[in-house]
Amino acid sequence: MPEQKLELRFDPSTIEHLGIKMYSQLPQALAELVANAYDASAGKVEIKLYDNKLNNKRIVVSDDGIGMSFDDVRDKFLIIGRKRRDKDKGRTIKTAAGLERTITGRKGLGKLALFGIGNNIKIETTSAGEKNLTDFSLNWNAILAADGVYEPITIAEAKPDAAAHGTTITLSELTRDQTFDLRWIAVSLSKMFNCIDVDFNVVLTKNDDAATQIELSRDLRYEDMEKEFEWDIAEIIANDMKDSDYAKKNELTGKIVSSLGKTMKTDMRGITLYVNGRLANKPDWFGAAAASHAFAYLSGWIDANFLDEEENDVISTDRQTISWDMPHTAELQAFLKKVVNYVAADWEKRRKDKKQQEVKNKTKIDIPAWLDTMPEDTKAELGKVVEEILGNAAVEDEKSSKTVESIHKILPEYPQYHWRNLNSGIKDVAKEKYVSKDYFESIKLALIQYVNAISARALKEGKEVPKNERSLLQKAFGCAPNSYYKIASEYKKADGNPLNPNTIDGLEEAQKTLSEGLWAGFRHPIQHDLPIDIKASGVISEQNCLDALSILSMLFDRFDSAVETPANPAKNADGGE
Repeated sequence: MPEQKLELRFDPSTIEHLGIKMYSQLPQALAELVANAYDASAGKVEIKLYDNKLNNKRIVVSDDGIGMSFDDVRDKFLIIGRKRRDKDKGRTIKTAAGLERTITGRKGLGKLALFGIGNNIKIETTSAGEKNLTDFSLNWNAILAADGVYEPITIAEAKPDAAAHGTTITLSELTRDQTFDLRWIAVSLSKMFNCIDVDFNVVLTKNDDAATQIELSRDLRYEDMEKEFEWDIAEIIANDMKDSDYAKKNELTGKIVSSLGKTMKTDMRGITLYVNGRLANKPDWFGAAAASHAFAYLSGWIDANFLDEEENDVISTDRQTISWDMPHTAELQAFLKKVVNYVAADWEKRRKDKKQQEVKNKTKIDIPAWLDTMPEDTKAELGKVVEEILGNAAVEDEKSSKTVESIHKILPEYPQYHWRNLNSGIKDVAKEKYVSKDYFESIKLALIQYVNAISARALKEGKEVPKNERSLLQKAFGCAPNSYYKIASEYKKADGNPLNPNTIDGLEEAQKTLSEGLWAGFRHPIQHDLPIDIKASGVISEQNCLDALSILSMLFDRFDSAVETPANPAKNADGGE
C-alpha cells in the first residue's frame, strides 16, 4: 500500500494575500477558527492563550466538533477555496443535543486566517470511529519556499478512545510580541458572533489561570455600558412598520439598546448585521443621516439570515460589509434605514419624557401644565427652549433640572397675570378654576372668600355683621370714625412722621369704595346672570376678571394687615349714645 501523504496546492501570491493581508488582527483570525468549530457541530470551544516565557508564546484552540479523518483533511481541508456548499449535501448539521444548525462557511478561505498572526499552525484532529488522530503542521516560511505544492509533516497517532472526536489547533511562532489583552480579545470576538448560547459555548483563558476565564456571550459587548432603553426589532416591525411593503421584513430579528448617561464608544455605535450567527456587516446606520443625538447612544444587532440563501455571495470575504449595490440588498438597506430612523426618533421621545419626569421629581415643576399657563406666543418660544434642554442628552439631568428651575423663576405659571403675587386667600379658593381658565368663577370665589374673611374677623371681635354683604363692606372700611378697620393709619413717612390725614382718608375710602365696587360689578352680576351669558354679551370679559383679581388681591393684602378701629369715645359704658 503506497504511503499516504498530505498536499497543499496553491499559488504563493494567493496564499500571501488571503493569509497575512486579510487577517492582521488576532480576533478576526480567531473568529475563523470559532466559525469552523461551529460549522463542525461543536458544543464547546476553548481558546487558550499563552504569553509567559515558561509556556512559550502560543495560542491553542480546541473544539469538540465532529473533527476530520485523514481523508477529510486531504480531500477537503487542504483544498484552498473549496466551496463546502457546492461540494457537500445540505446546509444544516445536527448538534450533540440534536438541534439543527446552519453552517456559516462559504468560501473555504478561513483556514488561512492564522497566517496573518503566526508562522506555524499545528492541527490535531479526529472523527468518531477513526482509529487514528491526524496530526500535521503548516509552516508559513516552508509554504512560501515550496514550488506551488506543500507537503506538511504528518503523524498518524493511534487514539485510545475510538469514539473521541474534535480538533485542536496550535498557533506558534507568533509575529507580534505584545502580551495578550484577554478582555479586549473576548469582547472583540463577542461582536463577531450572534450564535453564542447554551448550545454553543466559547471560553477563553490566559496562561492556564482559571481566574482569567471569560465566557463569551451576546451581552459581553455591552458589559461596560449601563443600559437605558431597549427595542425589539420584531416588535417594531409588527407594531409600527407592518404596513411596509418590504417582503422580507418579518424575517428580521434583533435588539437595539441605548446607553444611560454616557455616549457609546465609537466602535460600539451603530447596528451590526449578522447572518446565521456570524458578523456580515460591521456597525452601520444603513444610510440614515446621523444628525440626531440618539446616534451617539445607540447600539444593537439584527439577524438577516436570508442573505446567506442568495445564489450570489453578498458578504465580503473579511465579513465587514454587505454588497449594498444589488437590488435585493438595496431594498434591505432602505428598510433598515427606516428602522434606524424610527428608533432614533423613539429614543428622543423616551429620553425627553424620562428627563421631564426626573425634572418634575426634583423641582416639583409639571412642565406640560406650566407651559399651558403661558400666553400662546410665550408658550411657543418657551416650549422650544425647554425642548432643547430636555432633548439634549449631552445635558446632564441635574443640570437640566437646575436650568428649568431657573427659567421657572423668571417665567412662573401665568406670568402675565402674576398668579404668584395674588393674595394666598384668593389662591386657596380660586386655583382650580384659575388653572382651568374659568376666570368668571375665579373672581366670584375670591370675592366670597374676601367677604367671609371680613365677616369671620368681625364676629370674632364682637362686631355687628349685616346679612347683606355690601352693607358689611360699607361698615368694615372707610374714613368714618365708626368703620371697623383702618388700613393706612399705621404707615409712616421715611422720616417717621405720619402721612397727611387727607392721604390716609383717601386710602381708607378707596378700600371701601373698591371693595364695594368689585362686589357690585362682579359678584352681583354673576349671581344673577349665567357667566356664559355675561361673557357672550361682552360687558365683562375674561381680562376684566383677571384685572379684578389683581385689585382684589391688593384689597385682601391690606385687610390682612389692617388694624381694628379704636372704640368710639362718644359711646357710654352701656353702649348707648
